[in-house]
Amino acid sequence: MAANGNEAAAGPSDLEKKIIRQIEYYFGDANLSRDRFLQGQVKEDDGWVPLETMIRFNRLKVLATDYEVITGALAKSQSGLMEVSEDKQKIRRSVEKPIPNDTTEVRLEVKKRTIYCKGFNPDDSLDTVQTFLDTYGKVEHIQMRRDKDRKFKGSVFAVFEKEEAVTKFLETKDLKIGENEVVKMLKDEYYRMKTDERKVRQEEEKKEKRLAREKIEQEAIEAQQADFGDYEEGCVMHFTGVSDQTSREDLKELFGQYGTISWVDFERGQTEGCVRFDEETKAASVIEKAKAANDDKLIVREKEMTVRVLEGDEEAEHWKKVYETKSKIRLRKKMGGHHGYGKGRKRDGKGRGREGGRPNKMAKYEGKKTVFNDSDDEGGEEVMAEGGEEKKDEPEKTAAAKEESTAVPSAGGDATAEATKMETEKPESTQPESSEPIKIAAKRPLEEETSEAEPAQKQVKTAD
Repeated sequence: MAANGNEAAAGPSDLEKKIIRQIEYYFGDANLSRDRFLQGQVKEDDGWVPLETMIRFNRLKVLATDYEVITGALAKSQSGLMEVSEDKQKIRRSVEKPIPNDTTEVRLEVKKRTIYCKGFNPDDSLDTVQTFLDTYGKVEHIQMRRDKDRKFKGSVFAVFEKEEAVTKFLETKDLKIGENEVVKMLKDEYYRMKTDERKVRQEEEKKEKRLAREKIEQEAIEAQQADFGDYEEGCVMHFTGVSDQTSREDLKELFGQYGTISWVDFERGQTEGCVRFDEETKAASVIEKAKAANDDKLIVREKEMTVRVLEGDEEAEHWKKVYETKSKIRLRKKMGGHHGYGKGRKRDGKGRGREGGRPNKMAKYEGKKTVFNDSDDEGGEEVMAEGGEEKKDEPEKTAAAKEESTAVPSAGGDATAEATKMETEKPESTQPESSEPIKIAAKRPLEEETSEAEPAQKQVKTAD
């Protein structure tokens, strides 16, 4: 029968309201859509779940374990979400209110109703948070955010039942919780803000690393300056006015016949550069000979260039840059990497990846992880809230991975697929675990496991 019958006329007491809220959270869109344990219970008996199972849920167990108290409370619910069996031994979600499909439209709708709120005290309880948010409208789900040490960070994510409640909450000015100023925004806005802060922080870190690297390089360069000794004056010629099609080979062809060229500091597309001759070749002599052989005009690719010998401070600055470049090359070779940090290809020709060859293509993709190290007083890694208590017979879920969470029933069955990132509580396990090791068959590619339903003494035969 439906839970909200004639008994609802008297109205629920405070305790009954808490019972209704907790049970309708368990069977609500946010929790039931991703609670594997409760999903398994629902499938066993046309949606019915024994109250014997329900009273082992920790938060409900604290409120009531008497079947009559629980069913009496559900009879006063106005949401129509729950039904009670005729013998009052089982409950289920109403078949007329199935869980909405997890679609893009549903997720977007839930995002519009999900807010971030900061300003609670670290010792505030879930009930305190619930009472505060209830003043703005019905709340379907609350996620108390905790740090790595499981301490409440003073901030929550919450899903309101109606967008009107979100608007009312966000538009309230000068909002405080006790003496604490309240920081509030949509959850999406919070994530965008933290993403922008992370980008700025990363850029600052990159800048600091770059400056530190440049400082180390400069110190190493200065330490190597003495290795190059003094330069021979008058060996560098500067030119300008060449065509953007001029190449180093063109310049070598013109001046190389009048002296030994050590280096041409020039690239195609530029219109000026320098030609550096060896110590025994003076730039002035090369210029004089080249002009004498070409009617006092130096033409490359049908364009006349202007040349001069570098002298004084200009010459000293040129050689300073030359020595810096040589020092950087030495430094990078010494450090074993193309950029001085060992990030090139390995000597054996293998790039990144697992040792000895290609990356493991069978590696399982675990999804994108978003971790924000808050710069404000929250600090630490964000741990996604769990929907209640942990189930002790699920070894893969530890207490350190849980967060306290609750929700208020949805009057219209509004989807809360956004909250499906949160684990729900599970009843305590009554099934003992077998401690006897399972024997493995020899020469078989896979291990054979003994299921929970089979005796732990079952052994796998050894292959001949």
